[in-house]
Amino acid sequence: MLLSMGLLGCGGAGAPLFATTSELPEGSRRPDGVAVDPASAPPRARDVANAEAGLVTLRTPLGTEAVLTTVSGFFRAIVNEDMEALEGLFTRDALSISTTYGPSGSSPSAPLFWTQRMRRLDYTRLAGEVVFREVELEVYRAEDALTSSPHPAIRVEALSMGDVVVRVPITTSRVGSDRLLGEEIVLWLRREGERYRIYRLVEDFQMP
Repeated sequence: MLLSMGLLGCGGAGAPLFATTSELPEGSRRPDGVAVDPASAPPRARDVANAEAGLVTLRTPLGTEAVLTTVSGFFRAIVNEDMEALEGLFTRDALSISTTYGPSGSSPSAPLFWTQRMRRLDYTRLAGEVVFREVELEVYRAEDALTSSPHPAIRVEALSMGDVVVRVPITTSRVGSDRLLGEEIVLWLRREGERYRIYRLVEDFQMP
């Protein structure tokens, strides 16, 4: 009797409530689609930003080594009279400012000015001489909140964030009776990528 009731109970279960199949599909199964938000481009990197700016990307400040690389490269190119290397250290709008003519004097393009100097003067005579000493360099950064300019020819308000001004006392400015450099050169450096280029060059020098 119990066996009969068990068989009847199984027979009354009826058809399954979910779809079934007796064979697997021949085609490869594709995974279910997943919604993916397209990645947005990060904000353009800046040197400084306000807290109200929201999402920003800040650039890591360049260290003193990057400053020394540009300054050393500048004087090395002069001594070697390597105009190609020198041009690579200038920004496109680099100017050479001579304090001899005063603020009202015209400031020529730095590459053009140095090309003319190398044609008139022999800078290879500085080879073997100590032109400047790294320990005597004075480095001023725009983010240092300068209250006065490192040089009268450079206005503090004109400095962009990330700019660096370097005062370079010249150890050897003459060879024999020929004056080749001023007593000091002030280099206004502007960051381009991961290096500094010379934006302005200030020097007390008059072309002979």
